[in-house]
Amino acid sequence: MGRLKLSDIAKAAGVSTASVSNALNFKRSKVNPAKAEEIRRLASEMGYYSPDESRRSMRFIIYRKHGKVVMDTAFFAQLIEGVQDRCRARSCDLIINKVTPGDDVSSLRDMPLLVLATEMDVQDLRPYRGLKQPVLLLDSDFRYEPFSSVCIDNCEAGYIAGRYLLSHGHKRIGFMDSSLPFNNMRDRFQGFCAALDEAGVQCAARVPLEPTMEGAARDMNAYLRVNKELPTAFFAGNDIMALGASMALKRAGLRLPQDVSIIGMDDMPMNVIAEPQLTTVRVDKQQLGMIAVDRLISMAEERARVHQRVRISVSIVERGSVRLIQQ
Repeated sequence: MGRLKLSDIAKAAGVSTASVSNALNFKRSKVNPAKAEEIRRLASEMGYYSPDESRRSMRFIIYRKHGKVVMDTAFFAQLIEGVQDRCRARSCDLIINKVTPGDDVSSLRDMPLLVLATEMDVQDLRPYRGLKQPVLLLDSDFRYEPFSSVCIDNCEAGYIAGRYLLSHGHKRIGFMDSSLPFNNMRDRFQGFCAALDEAGVQCAARVPLEPTMEGAARDMNAYLRVNKELPTAFFAGNDIMALGASMALKRAGLRLPQDVSIIGMDDMPMNVIAEPQLTTVRVDKQQLGMIAVDRLISMAEERARVHQRVRISVSIVERGSVRLIQQ
């Protein structure tokens, strides 16, 4: 017997193939919620998610709360590519579901779950508590919650960014923060402040910016209208905010890095076409996804009950956006 197809489920449920696809991917459509739940239940009963004996399987939940952090950027493209590549290498079937707040995830109880948790808050974890299958959070660490995770070492990222600016002679250093709070940004700020504290320096300014290019430029414009004396350097919580803020600074007549230095976070490809090229904190996005897949497979095979939190180290990529102040 061949592998079960969407058309087989559609025939059994008396709906179109498109309706089956929408139901299985939790997309809003003309299919009412009760019918969508029936389709998902029927698919499970028919063995649609049951891999053959020689293969593993997992679900990759891409959670988008507002979509202003988890966007179609090179960061998440490379992260997802790492997940997909590792699944292929490990003979693991991967099913991707896009989930937003309010979506019914009660039927996602059939296989190990890899959850992209970047935009999640503690309350968003509620549907995943107490599940019998392994659950691994990717790109966010809830250190006081009973979940295993794989994420960037965000405290280290903030720390080495702060140390880098201090080593270049800067004493008045600010932080470009996300106006939409999330765990990674909080941890970057914590590490950044730790580096400054060691040097007896206080954060000179904490500037909230929307974590989008356009939003960061708009919010930085608003900040500049009421703040004439700026820090000599900023650590921006991600490259998108750094580049958006840079546009606003240039429009205000400020020179980079002569008047204001900036270091970003993520090492996005667009950094090398910026003027000046953006110094940044780099993380291996593909490796992050690959390690998460390996970890979740191990959790499933070992049936481990101890929660582990894996943090991926980072490094500085030096370019031209940070000025050296002569001592």
